[in-house]
Amino acid sequence: MRDINNKEELIKLVQENPKLPLVFMMNNDEVAGDYGCTVMEDFRAYKSEIYKYERWGDLVFSDDRKEVEEYYMDTLADEEKYADLSQEEYEEVIKNYVNQNIEHYEAIVLYVR
Repeated sequence: MRDINNKEELIKLVQENPKLPLVFMMNNDEVAGDYGCTVMEDFRAYKSEIYKYERWGDLVFSDDRKEVEEYYMDTLADEEKYADLSQEEYEEVIKNYVNQNIEHYEAIVLYVR
């Protein structure tokens, strides 16, 4: 588990990776819609791969590759071209699909909550 509010870790990540973008992530449930702004005091800083893709009509950003692969495994499962593949072959096809078709990039993530 990553340390919460570890400013030293954030500074170290930025110094070691000065060209990486900073990405701020939070769960939609954390955002209060009744106020102009919300102070989020807790954060975790870490380096991760960010995936940008459309899920059920919404633009989604995630740093959970497994979640992205599972979405596409479910979404593409009914396509006839995959019907004769074994589970292992299908999983490999999806991994390649994500690598080749889904925008992704490495970033320093500040996950706020």
